[in-house]
Amino acid sequence: MNTREDARGGDGTGGRYQLAGAPEGLGSLISGVIGDLQDLLRAEVKLAQTEIKEDASAAGKALAFIAAGAFIGLVGLIFLIQAIVWILDEFVNDWLAATIVALALLAIAAILALSGKNKLSATSLKPQQTIETLQEDQQWAKQQINSAKR
Repeated sequence: MNTREDARGGDGTGGRYQLAGAPEGLGSLISGVIGDLQDLLRAEVKLAQTEIKEDASAAGKALAFIAAGAFIGLVGLIFLIQAIVWILDEFVNDWLAATIVALALLAIAAILALSGKNKLSATSLKPQQTIETLQEDQQWAKQQINSAKR
């Protein structure tokens, strides 16, 4: 038998030559680090996806408040316009009721819109945890490569 073929063997090394009992070579150390980096990168991508989904969900809820505020504001505007029409048309007490309703709806609209705006501005779509862990991973990878070189 050929000693090269014996060294290759079916040990899952992917065809790398390594003698039995020999210390790990620089190539296998770097290969291990690269494999670890690939696993780490996959985990970071999954974390980023999860984080972005959560932030998008919060932004969607805030936009719903803004939309509700806009809709109620439109209804309030309609009542206010109707009140102005009644004021100009009849000069009777009917306009007072319409004005009170319109002002109440506009106040509710303002509260909802401001609440939604505040929630939206508090939401960051930047995956902060992922950025921090990627920076930590970068430092770890540099340390692993430096220790493999020694």
